[in-house]
Amino acid sequence: MPLLCRADGASHAACCAHPAREPAADRPAAQHPGGGGAVTCTLFLVRHGATAANAEGRYVGWEDHPLSADGLAQAEAAARYLSRFRLTGMRTSDLMRCRQTAERIGRATGLTPAPDPRLRELNFGRFSGLTYEEIARQWPEELAAWLADPEHAPPPGGESLASLRSRALAALPRQDGAVVVTHGGVIRTVLAHLTGRGLWDWRVPPGAMVLLRWDGERAVDEPRVWRPEAGE
Repeated sequence: MPLLCRADGASHAACCAHPAREPAADRPAAQHPGGGGAVTCTLFLVRHGATAANAEGRYVGWEDHPLSADGLAQAEAAARYLSRFRLTGMRTSDLMRCRQTAERIGRATGLTPAPDPRLRELNFGRFSGLTYEEIARQWPEELAAWLADPEHAPPPGGESLASLRSRALAALPRQDGAVVVTHGGVIRTVLAHLTGRGLWDWRVPPGAMVLLRWDGERAVDEPRVWRPEAGE
């Protein structure tokens, strides 16, 4: 289940639907001068492929789940797509679903994944493994507090959005042409911070990737989100 994505039909569809934006063209990553002389780096942010827990609408967090058959196919599609580019390195969340995705990208590109726990999904604490409906029944007051102020109020036994953002931004490589394999909540939190837009403005379904150009402090143009399909 993506970060703050409730299993209530409309909101779930809004953040898990196939993204509409596509990359304009295949081209190698390259450095460009950003504003004020800063160097702009091009990164590929890749969300891991789907798991059975994703399909069931569960908040997974730091639990380890393998990719489903669909997730493996999505990882292979991402790997084939990325093999077109001149890439320089790869970091990945150390959780299984990301490592399995990164391993397939590594085989296609020749990159060796470097595990980094700072790229993990939000720690959902006691909410982990539950659907939104189950959380609402078992933890109604805690859920209300979390939804009212996710920036500062963590789930019971979990972490706040501010904590996630701090560690995720610190883990982003200042390296042009790098790949980062991580989670939907991490990607959406990073994009919201770097663009000044909201979490709900970004749809990043399993297997999707983002072309991000940033200068170490902000996105220098509109990040592009898409999901490679089998055969691309």
